Amino acid sequence: MSTAKTRKEKAESEDANILAVDGKPTGNKRLSSEEALQKEREGHTRRMSWFVAEAARQASNRSLMARCEAAYDSEQWNKADAEAVRQRGQNPVVYNEIKPVIDWLIGTDRRSRVDFLVIAEEDGEDAEDDARTKTKTLKYLDAVNRADFERSYAAEDAFKAGMGWIEVGIRGDKSGSLVYIGHDSWRNHLHDSQAQKRDLTDGRYHFRVKVVDLDIALACFPDKEVEIRRCVQSGDQLQAFSSWLGGSGIISGLDHFSGQWRPDDYNTVRPVDIFNPRERVMLIECWSREPVRRKLEGGLGDPVTFEIHCSIMTESDTLVSGRSPFKHDRFPFIPVWGYKNRRTGLPYPPIFPLLGPQEALNHRMSRSLWEASKNQKEIEAGAIDDEVMDIDELRAELDDPNGIAIYANGALSGSRVRDRDDMGAAQKHLVLADRDIMHMRQSSGVTGENRGLDTNATSGKAVIAKAEQGGLLTAELFDNLLLARQLEGEMTLSVSEQFMVEPRTIRVPGEKWERVKINDEQADGSFRNDITARRAHFVVGEQAWKQSYAESAFDSLMLVFTQLAPAAPNIVIAMLDVLFEMHPNLPRKQQILQRIRSVNGQTDPDGKMTPEQQQAAKMQQMKAQAQFEAEMATLKATVKEAEAKGEKLSAEGMAKRLETIYMAAQAAQVAVQIPGAMPVADQLLKSAGFQDQDGGQAATVPQQVQHPQMQQIPPAQQADGALAGHEAGIQTVAPDGVTQPQGVM
Repeated sequence: MSTAKTRKEKAESEDANILAVDGKPTGNKRLSSEEALQKEREGHTRRMSWFVAEAARQASNRSLMARCEAAYDSEQWNKADAEAVRQRGQNPVVYNEIKPVIDWLIGTDRRSRVDFLVIAEEDGEDAEDDARTKTKTLKYLDAVNRADFERSYAAEDAFKAGMGWIEVGIRGDKSGSLVYIGHDSWRNHLHDSQAQKRDLTDGRYHFRVKVVDLDIALACFPDKEVEIRRCVQSGDQLQAFSSWLGGSGIISGLDHFSGQWRPDDYNTVRPVDIFNPRERVMLIECWSREPVRRKLEGGLGDPVTFEIHCSIMTESDTLVSGRSPFKHDRFPFIPVWGYKNRRTGLPYPPIFPLLGPQEALNHRMSRSLWEASKNQKEIEAGAIDDEVMDIDELRAELDDPNGIAIYANGALSGSRVRDRDDMGAAQKHLVLADRDIMHMRQSSGVTGENRGLDTNATSGKAVIAKAEQGGLLTAELFDNLLLARQLEGEMTLSVSEQFMVEPRTIRVPGEKWERVKINDEQADGSFRNDITARRAHFVVGEQAWKQSYAESAFDSLMLVFTQLAPAAPNIVIAMLDVLFEMHPNLPRKQQILQRIRSVNGQTDPDGKMTPEQQQAAKMQQMKAQAQFEAEMATLKATVKEAEAKGEKLSAEGMAKRLETIYMAAQAAQVAVQIPGAMPVADQLLKSAGFQDQDGGQAATVPQQVQHPQMQQIPPAQQADGALAGHEAGIQTVAPDGVTQPQGVM
C-alpha cells in the first residue's frame, strides 16, 4: 500500500462523520432503540422550533428583500395603482433610477477584483516555500470553481437584496475539484438573527433549505424512503409545515413562509408553481453550535466550548445527523452583507432607502404625462345641439386628431366653449420628479459624476473630487465584500490543508499557465510540496475596491516621476516596478513587471528567484563588479599621471629657480666689476617699464670686496657672462662666464 493512499485513508478516518444520536457522542453507554429514538425526536423538535421561530421572525424582512430585488427588475407598481393608471388610459411606466445605481455597484465590484496571497506561520525557507505553494493551490481552486464569478453573484445579491452567501465545502463526486467554492441564493438561507458579529461566528444555528425532486431525495437517502415520502408535495398541495403553522405551509422553500397569499407577492412565482406537476421534498440542512463542557486546570476560565454539528431533516424526521467534518469549526457559509439594521440585526440593501422616492417618481411622471395630455373643455349647457352632435360624439371628435367638433350656433362666438388648460400642474409634477431623482442620486452615493452624466462640475478635478466623495457613501458595502473575501480565503485554505492529501498536478492561472505538483511522494517516503504539513494564513494581497484611488495615485506618481527623471534618472529606474504595480487594471501587468525587474536586476518581493533569475542576478553582479574595478583602475592611472606631471613641474620649477639665481649672481658680479654701468642700466630698466621690487633702495658695492683691478673697465666681451651662464655655465662645474680676480684659482 502506498504512503499516499495511507495518508488519504487516515484523513478520511479522522474526518469521518461518525453518526451519533442527535450528533452527540454517547460515550461507552449503549442506548436502547427506544432511548435512541426518543433522543432523535427531542433533537428534531429542538431544531425545528429554532427554524420556525427564525423564519417567522424574518418573514417581513425577507418580503422586503424580495421587494427590493423586484424594484431592480422594474417591478415597482403595486397592482391597485397600476390598475388605476390603466383605467385612465395609461400604461404604468417605470422610470427606473434604482437600476443604474445598483449596476454601478455591480460594475465597480467586477472591475476591481482583488488578489490575495498566503503567508507562512513559521520562519524559514521551507515555510516560505509552503506558503507560495498554497498561494498557487488557492489560485488553482479559484480558477476551476470560477470563484470570481461566484463572488460577483453573491455581491449582486448583497446589492439587490441585502445579503448574499458563498459556500466552501467538498465534493463527493468527480464533477469538479475536491474543494468547492460557490454562490448560493439568499432565499435558501436562514441565519441566526441574534448573532452580533458580521461573520456570524457567534450564531447558534444556520439553516439552508433545498427543495429537490423526490427521486433525487431518494437517491441521496435510500434508507429513508418512508420518512421522505411522508413530506412529498406537488402541484397546489400546500401542506408543508401544516402541523407547525396550523394551516397551509410553503411550496418553494422560504420564499413565502405563510399560508396567506397577496396579489403583490414579490417572493414566489405562485401562478407557475401552482401547476408544477413534479413531486418535491423540502430538505432542511441545519448547522448548529453545540456546547461541550471542558475541564479547567486551575483558575477561572470559560468551562464551555462549542462543536459544529450538521443535520439534514424534513418537516417530520431527521434523516442524518453528526459532527461537522471540517476542522475550522465554522458554518461553511460566508455572509456577504449589504447593510445591517441595528434594531433587528437583519440585512437590507441600498435599494431600500430608494423605494419611496422611486415610487413617487413613477407616480409623478405618470401624473404629469396625464396632465400634459388631457384635452378638457368647459361647455355651457346650451352650447351643444344634440340633434347635430351630442356630448359623446363631441368627446370622440375631440380625441380624434382629425376630428371636427360641431357645437350649437353661437356657442363659439359667445365664448360658451372654453379650453381648460392646466399645464402648470404638469410642470409642478415634473419639478417634484426632478427632486426625487436628485435625492436618489445623492442618498445612494452613486452620483452623476460616478455614472459619467453631465453635471454642474466644470473641471476635471471637480468631477474626480465629486466622484470620490460619492464613493465614500458606498464604502461600507465594499468593506463588507472585503470581509467576506477574507473569511472565504481562510476557510478555503483550511479545507485545502485538511482534505487535499493526494498527489496531483495543479494548473496555476496567469499569462502563462504554470503546472505545479503538490503532495508529490519522493523515493524516501517524504512528500514534496506537502500542503498538509504546515499551517499558513490567508491575507488579501491588495486593498480592495480602491480602483479610482489607485488609478489616481498612479497618475499622480507618474507625474512626479516625469518631473524627477531629468534630475535623478537612477531613482526613477529603480522605482519603476513599484509604480506599475500600483495600477489596478494594467493589461499584461505581470509581464511588464517581470521585464522591468529583469532589466534592473530586481526580484519579485513576494516570490523566490528562479535559477534563471539567480544566474541573471549573478551575471549582473559580476558585470557591476568588473565595471567598478575598471573605474577604479582608470582612477588610479589618472592619479599616477597627475603625480608624475606634478613631479615634472616641480623639477622644472626648481631648475628655473636655480637658473634665475645663477643669472642674478652673474648680474651682481657685473655690477660690482663695472659700477659705472649701473646708472645706465637703471635708465634702461625704467624705459622698459621695470618696477623696483626692493622699495627703490639703490644697491651699493661693499668696499671690502672691491679688487684693485675692478677699478678698470673690462673689455666688452666680459659682459656676456649671463648669456654664457644661460647656455653653458649653469650646466658645468667650472665658474665660467665670470671674470675671476687675480690670485683666485
